[in-house]
Amino acid sequence: MKVYVTQGHEEGIGLEVFFKSVMLMSKEELKLIRLIAFEKSVIQTLKSLRLPFSILEDSIFLAGIEIKVYWLSAINHSESFTAIDLGMRLCESGGVLFTLPTSKDQFPGYAGHTEYFRSFYKRPELGMFFSSPRLQVLLLSDHVAVKDLSKLMTEDLIYQRLLLAVETLNDWNWPTKRILISGMNPHAGEQGLIGDEDARITKAIKRLRSKIKLDVLGPLPGDTMLFEQKSKEDLLVYLFHDQGLGVFKGLQGFIGSNITLGLPYPRFSPDHGTSFGLFGKNQADYRGCAYSLKEAVQMLTRISHGKNSSHQGKSPQS
Repeated sequence: MKVYVTQGHEEGIGLEVFFKSVMLMSKEELKLIRLIAFEKSVIQTLKSLRLPFSILEDSIFLAGIEIKVYWLSAINHSESFTAIDLGMRLCESGGVLFTLPTSKDQFPGYAGHTEYFRSFYKRPELGMFFSSPRLQVLLLSDHVAVKDLSKLMTEDLIYQRLLLAVETLNDWNWPTKRILISGMNPHAGEQGLIGDEDARITKAIKRLRSKIKLDVLGPLPGDTMLFEQKSKEDLLVYLFHDQGLGVFKGLQGFIGSNITLGLPYPRFSPDHGTSFGLFGKNQADYRGCAYSLKEAVQMLTRISHGKNSSHQGKSPQS
């Protein structure tokens, strides 16, 4: 089994931060990595790094290290989507998928990775999970317009996404102590004074408690829930995208992993986008990718050997 790395957008910083990250890895770790990419895009990025490299039939030699590669030729919709398509198929036989950043227009009719995965695998309950050295956050919705949130966030959806997340983290032996769930309305609805939507969360939590052994708290006011966190192993659950990511990115910057829960295999990605404005300038900050790639390798080791090793690696900032 390997960590299959898909190249991301050819005009983004994905390949740059990947190459900078693998140069920090050990030979043993590098043996677990397989890049899926187009040769032309790889060469374009490598030239911008101003490091010696050579391209071979199934590998890249970069400043003295070897990176194994699946070279792509024909494009299906876009370069990044072609790479993701092969990565998914390879992972279905065992492995970890690691997707470098791409843009939403690179998917054929989908708003991004998670939406495409949900459709492809027919699993609408797939969850978007974020991990960092000191914080872990689960989003119960992602790229959804505000006007559609109330209709989307039913009791059943809340329950199903929570249950799937807990079951997946348990299968991965991912350290989790408590689950803290935010409300949807300001102040978690003030017991019905600001909308009745938060009653759905209360009902979903009651169902969840009958299925799992973890302590589940909520609904809690989204603006102060962070103060209830007692450990980095507490899982903070937010009802909508920016409600949770504002907290996560405000505290962690881009040192974190975006992880999809509920796929037939683990999927990791750096917690940042394409940064088109930095493309080709050799100025991209690679630390988030390095952290996330390290987590993906640790996950591969865990599922390969069945070891209950901690998911928390050291931040590249330390």
